[in-house]
Amino acid sequence: MSFVDPLLDGIDSILAWFSTELKQTAESYCDLETADDRFSLAARDGSLVSVIRVHGATKLIGTDEFDSIHAGLTQSLQASFKRPGHVLQVYFSYDRGTVKPEIEEILSPAKATAARLKLELDDLFRERVDYLSKFCAHEELYFVIWTRPYSLSKEQRGRAVKERAKLLRDNKIPPFYNGQNVLAAYPDLREAHGSFVRSIVTDLNSLSIYCQILEVHEGCQAIRYAVDPDYTDNNWKPVLPGDKIPIREMRPMTGELSGLMYPPLSSQIFPRDAMNIDMRTTRVGDRIYTPLFIDLFPQELKSFFALFARTLATQVPWRISFLIESGGLGILGFRSTMAAILSFTSAHNALMHDATKLLRHIETNTDDAVVKLQVSLATWAPEGNIRLLRTRAAELAKAVEGWGTCEVSEVSGDVFAGYVSSLLGFTASSVATPSVAPLSDVVYMLPFTRPASAWNHGAVLLRSPDGKPWPYQPGSSQQTTWIDLMYARPGSGKSVLSNSINLALVLSGGIQRLPRIAIVDIGPSSSGLISLLKEALPRESKHLVAYHRLRMTPEYAINPFDTQLGCRFPTAQERGFLVNFVTLLATPLGADRPYDGISDMAGLIVDELYKYLADDSKPHLYTNGIEYQVDDILSEIGFVLDDKTTWWEVTDALFLAGFHHQAMLAQRFAMPLLADAAAICRTQVVEDLYGLVKAPTGEPLIQAFSRMISSAVREYPILSGVTKFDIGDARIVSLDLDEVAKSGGDTADRQTAVMYMLARYVLARHYYLTEDVISDIPDAYREYHRARISEIREDAKRIVYDEFHRTSKARAVREQVILDMREGRKWNVQIALISQALDDFDTVMVEFATSIFIMDAGPEQAIKRSTEVFGLSETARVALKTRVHGPRAGGATFLAQFATKSGINTQLLTSTLGPVELWSFSTTAEDARVRNKLYVKLGPKEARRVLANLFPNGSIKSLVETRLATIKEQAGMIEETSSLSIVDQLVDEILEAYAKNPDVKNLSS
Repeated sequence: MSFVDPLLDGIDSILAWFSTELKQTAESYCDLETADDRFSLAARDGSLVSVIRVHGATKLIGTDEFDSIHAGLTQSLQASFKRPGHVLQVYFSYDRGTVKPEIEEILSPAKATAARLKLELDDLFRERVDYLSKFCAHEELYFVIWTRPYSLSKEQRGRAVKERAKLLRDNKIPPFYNGQNVLAAYPDLREAHGSFVRSIVTDLNSLSIYCQILEVHEGCQAIRYAVDPDYTDNNWKPVLPGDKIPIREMRPMTGELSGLMYPPLSSQIFPRDAMNIDMRTTRVGDRIYTPLFIDLFPQELKSFFALFARTLATQVPWRISFLIESGGLGILGFRSTMAAILSFTSAHNALMHDATKLLRHIETNTDDAVVKLQVSLATWAPEGNIRLLRTRAAELAKAVEGWGTCEVSEVSGDVFAGYVSSLLGFTASSVATPSVAPLSDVVYMLPFTRPASAWNHGAVLLRSPDGKPWPYQPGSSQQTTWIDLMYARPGSGKSVLSNSINLALVLSGGIQRLPRIAIVDIGPSSSGLISLLKEALPRESKHLVAYHRLRMTPEYAINPFDTQLGCRFPTAQERGFLVNFVTLLATPLGADRPYDGISDMAGLIVDELYKYLADDSKPHLYTNGIEYQVDDILSEIGFVLDDKTTWWEVTDALFLAGFHHQAMLAQRFAMPLLADAAAICRTQVVEDLYGLVKAPTGEPLIQAFSRMISSAVREYPILSGVTKFDIGDARIVSLDLDEVAKSGGDTADRQTAVMYMLARYVLARHYYLTEDVISDIPDAYREYHRARISEIREDAKRIVYDEFHRTSKARAVREQVILDMREGRKWNVQIALISQALDDFDTVMVEFATSIFIMDAGPEQAIKRSTEVFGLSETARVALKTRVHGPRAGGATFLAQFATKSGINTQLLTSTLGPVELWSFSTTAEDARVRNKLYVKLGPKEARRVLANLFPNGSIKSLVETRLATIKEQAGMIEETSSLSIVDQLVDEILEAYAKNPDVKNLSS
C-alpha cells in the first residue's frame, strides 16, 4: 500500500488540476485562495482582494448631492484606474423574500432584552417581522477592490516568483494540493493595495457615504451569503490562517501536508454543488437562477436610481455586478486597428475608429480614466418553479432595457459562469460583454444613493419610503448626547413615535433592569405604552411601571423640600432645583422674571430652612397617631419614646432596624414645608441682608416674597403639606398634568409652570445622584446610598416633556430643562421635548438637540424656518414640503436628523406599525376603554390579537362615530353617555363573536 497510495494521490492531483482548469466543479470558478492579512484576501494568481460594505448615503440625495458625490468618487478612483492592475466590483442585491431574517436580526438584541426582563411581548415582535416585511426588502451594497499582479512591473513579478520558489525550496515546503496556499499573495502588492482601499473608504465617508472595510471573516461570510443565502448563517465564519486548524480526514501522499492545513477557501464559500438545468438556468442549493448581461450600455446616461425605481414595481429579486477594470483602451487595440483598415468600406467601422480616438483623447488629455466595464445581473426563484423564474427574468430584462435604452441578453455559453459573474467577490473575471467607457460615465451609473442608518441594530425599526429597513436605537453609543426634539401639528403621529422610542429604550440591548423613564404628559398620550408594559411584566414587577393623573388636591400633596433618605440637607442638584422653584413661586404673575434680589434671597432661605430643622437646632418633634405604619413598627422594635423624640430620631431608628420604607415615611414629617419659607424669610439672618431692599411695588422685598409664597400655599393645595403622593419603586412613570396644567391667562400659565417643575422633581430627582454626594450623607446611610447610586448611574434614564409649548411663558421650567440638557451626558440622562412647532423650543435647546423629528411640514413659513435653523439642504426642504405626511396606510413619513459620532445623518423615514402595536399605543378614550376591558376578559396578548384582526387600522373611533351618527339620526340627539354605552356594547359584541370564533375578522352589523 505504501507504494500504491502516493501513485493514486498523484493521479488524483492531476485530475483535480484538469478539473480546475476546465471549470468542471463549482469551486474551480472561484479565484479566492486564502487570507493575507486582517482585511485582505489573496487570490490564486496572487491578487489582493478587500471587501467594503457600503451602508449608503447619510443625507438626502438630490441633484446637487448626486453631482457632488459623483464628482468626488470619480476623482477618488481616477488616479488608480489610470494605471493597470486595478479592478473594482460594485455589487448590489435586492430581495424582498429574505427581509424577514434581516428584521429578526435587527430586533434580536431587543427580543433578548424582553426575554431577560420577562416582558411578554412575543406578539409584538412577531407582528413587527411579519408586517414590516410587507413593506421592506433586504438590500446589500459592496465595493470589492482587487489589486492584480500586473500592477507590478515585469521585473517585480519575476523577482517575487523567484523569492517564493527559494522560500519553498530552502524550507522544504511541499505543495498544497488540497489546502489553502498561504503563500499565494505577492508581497509587493500589499502597500499599494492597502493604500488604495483606505483611500476609497476615507473618500466615501467624506462624501457622506457611510462604509466600512470588512475583516476577512466578515468578507467571506458576505461572499458566501451571496452564493447560498439559505445555507449561510449570520454567525458563519470560514477557517483562515490564524484560526484553529480543523481535523480533516485525509490521506496525504508522502511529504504532502494539505490534510494538516486550512481547507480550501473555495469549498467553504461554495457549500453546496450546482447543476446547470438548461442554457439559461442553473441550480445552486434550493434556488434556480437566470443570469442576464448588458450588451449595449445606455444611450442616454441615467443614474442607478432610475433603474432601481423601474425594478421596484416588479418586486423581482435581483442583483447586479459592475466589474470595472483599469486599462480599458487595451481591449480596443485590435478592434481599432482593424477599424482603421476597413474604414474605407464601412461607415460603422469608421464610427468605431472615431470613438476609439475620442477615448484615447480622454485618456491622454483629461483627468478621466478609460476603463473596461462588464455588467452582469441575475434573478432567482425557488427550485422547481421555472415559470416564475422566466417571468422574473423577463420583468428584470424589461426594467433594465428601459434604463436609458440598454440591450440585455441571457445567453453566455456557460450559464454557470454567467451566474458566477454576478456573485460578490467570487472572481475578477466575467463572461459579460466588455465595454469601454470614461470612468466618470461608469461612476454615474453606480448604486451609491441608498439611505444609510448609523445603527446596525435598533428596537425602533423605521424604513425608507421605498422599503429599506432603517434601525434606530435611542441612547446608544452612536451619539455623544441624547436630546430629542419632535414637533408637528396634532394628529401627525408624534405620540405614537414617542411611545415607540420610549419602548425602544426599555428594550435596549444588554440592559439587565428596566431603564428609568419619566414622562411629563398632558393627556393620556403615554397611557397606552404604560398599559402595554404593565401587562407584559410578571405580577411581581408590575409596580415598576405606573401612570398617574395628578390632581390639585391635598391627597396628591408633594413636598418639594423632601431630601434623600437620611439626608438632613439637599444635594447640590436638589438645592439648585429648590432655588429655581421658590424663585418661580415668588415671581409676580405675568412677569418674565422675578424682582431683583429674589433669586439670591431664595437661596439663602432654602439654606436657612434646613439649618433651622437640623438635629442641632429645632427639628420637628415626633407626634404619635399621624402615620400608623410608623407607630406600629416603632412598637414592634421596642423604640423608647419621650416628649423630646424627633422625627429624625425615629427615621434613624427605623432605618437601622431595616425598615427603609417606613423610615422614608417618617422622614417626610422632619422636612421643611413651603409654608415655612414664608416664616423663615422674616428671621434676623434674612432681615440683615434684605430688610432694606424694596420691591418695584414699593413694599419691602421680604414682605413681597412672603406674600407670594403664602399665596402659592393657598392656591396650590398640592404644595401645602407633607408628601402623600408617592411613585414608590416605579422606574417608568407617566405623570398626566392635564387637570393641573391649564392654558389661558397669567394664572394658568403660572400654575402650568409650577406643575411642570413639580413633575420633573417627583419623577427625576434621583437621576442626578452621583458617588460624590456620599461624603455628605450621614455615615449610617452611606452603604445604602452607595449601592442605590451605583445602580442609578448604570441605568439609562430619560425625561420626556410632552406638549412643551405649554411652558412657553415658564422661564424657570425652560432654564431647568436647559440645565438638564447641558449636563445630561454626565448623568446618562436623555431629554425629549415634544411640541407643535419649532418656535416652541428655545434657540439653545435647538443647538443642543442631537435627534430631530419633523413629523409635519406645516405652512411655507414653518418649512422655511426649519430649513434655516437645521441647515437643511434644498433637497431636504423639498422632501419636507412634498413627502412628509401624517399616519396613512403604510405609516407616517417624517424628516429626521441625527447628530452621530460619524457626522450628521438626515433622512426621510417612515414609521410603520402593525395593528397590534397601534392598539398597544392607542390613546383615544374609546380605544383605551375597549382595550382595557378586553385585557381583563381575554388577557393582553389575546386581546391585542383580536382587536388587530377586527380593527387593523388600530382604532374603533370611526366605528363609534358611525354608530353615534345613526343614534342621532334615529333619536334626534346624542346623550353624553352615548359613546361610552357604544364602547360597552362593542366589547360585548367582540366577546360574543370571539366565543363563536377566536379568529373572528369582522363584527356582524
